Amino acid sequence: MANPDVSIEAHIGQCCQALSDHLAGRTPVYLDFRFWVIAREVRSGIRTEPRERKLVHHLERLARQGRIFCPISATTFLELMKIGDDARRQATLEVIEELSFGVSLMPEPERTEDELEAVLRGSLTPDATALPRVWTRLAYTLGNFHVCDDRFPPEAALAIQKAFFDHVWQQPLATVAQSLDRTEFDMTGDMAALADKLNDGNRAHQAEMTSFEAVLSDELRGVAEVAEPILGQIIARLGNFGPEVKRSEQNRRMALNLVHAMLGGEHRSRLPTIHVHACLNALFRWEYRCKAMTGNDLFDFGHAAAALGYCDAFFTEAGITRSITHQRLKLDQLYSCTVTNDVAHALSFLRSLS
Repeated sequence: MANPDVSIEAHIGQCCQALSDHLAGRTPVYLDFRFWVIAREVRSGIRTEPRERKLVHHLERLARQGRIFCPISATTFLELMKIGDDARRQATLEVIEELSFGVSLMPEPERTEDELEAVLRGSLTPDATALPRVWTRLAYTLGNFHVCDDRFPPEAALAIQKAFFDHVWQQPLATVAQSLDRTEFDMTGDMAALADKLNDGNRAHQAEMTSFEAVLSDELRGVAEVAEPILGQIIARLGNFGPEVKRSEQNRRMALNLVHAMLGGEHRSRLPTIHVHACLNALFRWEYRCKAMTGNDLFDFGHAAAALGYCDAFFTEAGITRSITHQRLKLDQLYSCTVTNDVAHALSFLRSLS
């Protein structure tokens, strides 16, 4: 009530910025679901292999010391909701709460918007530090939201919005998960259906593929088409043109070409969310053309798109490690991210932080 001049959007931005500042000095280490399961089963005594036990010991110790945090993403949450056993899901939630420092990356649409805006702002004011604000609390892993209720006077309604946002901001992920119908967030069938659709499209266009570079360019244009409306909204907002500005076909093409140029040029590493997806899809279509894509592959792509741009290390599966480090992509080098599926290598990385 004391700050009626601060909008709910500005309040959310201030919370996310304060969180980013609070994370300074901690090394972000992204665990895909395989490594969350390893951590859970070591803690419960199911896994007793010495290297896995040492790995979890170092994760816990470094997190307690404030040296690392292991953020999750919306992809992690969706995989969590695939677990049908309540006890295993709760045990996974507990280890996530401890190692993540209560932190999640924003979902892909929000990250894409922030990444594009950061590139635009950096181009308009080169001397300014334009970084996307992608960190949020676990309770908002599916996106920051706020309540709307017009039954109160404007100032009271705004205060309620901010107070409710702050209340949810502090909630553990387990509280959020328990309030949801798990089956509504189990995306296994949807991911499998999407994989089948992509496989059908890949087979239909397989004869048209002439080179990896051409396939990559097609994939980059595909994600640019997804990002184009987002860029249009950003330009309208930054230019203060208002929502009434018509999106002409000429403007749409210009925005599409601009995003495509960003993805193929020096700014590609500043657009990791869509760039990583395009690269991995292109590699799959060209190098693994005889292999059918699965729903689990799409989950892996989501983990990679979250991890590479924002974390110093990515502990994951063997298949996605091979794709990320493939000589045609070398995404681990582009994004300066240690990527491994090997427990011993992951343990070595953590020891280097000590």
